[in-house]
Amino acid sequence: MTVVPDLVCVLAGTIAAWLLFPLAQREERTPMPQTWRGPLAVLAGLLCGLVAWMFGTAPALPGFLYFAVMGITLGAIDARHKLLPNRLVLPFLLGALALFGIASLISGSWLQLLGGLTGGVAMFAVYLLMALIKPGGLGMGDVKLAAVVGLYAGYLGLNAWLLVLVGAFVLNALAIVVLMLARVLNRKSEIPFGPSMIAATLLVPLVSGVG
Repeated sequence: MTVVPDLVCVLAGTIAAWLLFPLAQREERTPMPQTWRGPLAVLAGLLCGLVAWMFGTAPALPGFLYFAVMGITLGAIDARHKLLPNRLVLPFLLGALALFGIASLISGSWLQLLGGLTGGVAMFAVYLLMALIKPGGLGMGDVKLAAVVGLYAGYLGLNAWLLVLVGAFVLNALAIVVLMLARVLNRKSEIPFGPSMIAATLLVPLVSGVG
């Protein structure tokens, strides 16, 4: 992709995240400070630029731009409130399905779509099993978000799916260590898992390639 389209994606991502912020505020349990609106919009825009650089003109590009915008918003909500509201998670999943469906229509890559659907179901099942085995370790919001990240990872292939599964736990462990060293957390503190899941899904295309 050339510089101009990348910059267009940066601008579009920034505007989309700015417009999404008030929708997130409608959930009474998860309000965020208005001072977060600008930084989150800028971060989403920069991530959209990175996604555009990674995917070029691939039909899957809109789907991953969508992930960057929605992921930043949900990650911020989870970081602040330790909650992933259905009002955003379910549209996240449905929107991703629609965008990948369109990408498959354009490219004819129906096997990739099947891989995404399989990955979403499998990731959901893995997280649900972990939540049931160890109640309180993972919330149901994490389980629902797992269907979304599994869809994206599965769309990129089995290796990407495995990297997202493992990478989320590695990133979460690193975050805990860093925050404990910075004395932001102690051993009894809880850290939300959603941001690690989202970060792993955004990072995996860098190391696994894109489909």
